[in-house]
Amino acid sequence: MEKVLTRGEIALITISILITALFMWNYVAYEELRKSYAGLEDEHEALVSRYQELNETYYRLLADYLALNESYWELLHRPGANITVINDRDYASVAMELVEAANKSIYLVVYVLKYDPGDPIDPVNDLVWALGNACERGVAVNVILEGEVELNQAAFDYLSGVGANITYDAGGVRTHCKLLIVDELFVLVGSHNWTESAMSYNHEASILIRSAEIARLEIEYFNELWAEATGG
Repeated sequence: MEKVLTRGEIALITISILITALFMWNYVAYEELRKSYAGLEDEHEALVSRYQELNETYYRLLADYLALNESYWELLHRPGANITVINDRDYASVAMELVEAANKSIYLVVYVLKYDPGDPIDPVNDLVWALGNACERGVAVNVILEGEVELNQAAFDYLSGVGANITYDAGGVRTHCKLLIVDELFVLVGSHNWTESAMSYNHEASILIRSAEIARLEIEYFNELWAEATGG
């Protein structure tokens, strides 16, 4: 005759089964977590090793950069003047490179600065926008324009609106200069007006001078023109 289990025995068996099932579930979960942890630990070690490699590479490249930068500035400030001939179409790209690289100051005196933002291929527009960008990054942009040239008004309005120090020349004298001074070191001077015709079609001749001494003299000249124009 089969023995009939009491309620207590049934409850005890049920609890035993549940405890066993719970234990097995926890054991399986634990094994899965252990495997995951081991995988993450290996990944962490690999990342640490990669980080150390990249960190060493970074400091090596930084040391190389600092050494090259020091050599670069020594080269730029070497005594004497370095002169490069800039004729015809070469002017626009040279002027753009100077303006985009400026990190301290820009001085510009020009007879005609024809800003025509509606023309998509006019290099003068790109130069004017580059002057605006220089203002935004903290470069001191100083401009003197000939007051009797009506074409200068659009450039005057734009540059004054973006924070450039800009004025028209003093009345009674024609300011026929085409002079750009960048970072108290580079002087670009010659026959090029800032017009599409001068930069894209005409025969024009200018020179780029790298000389802190000549830049200083031309900045003094710029300041004289500025004082005349503003009554300073």
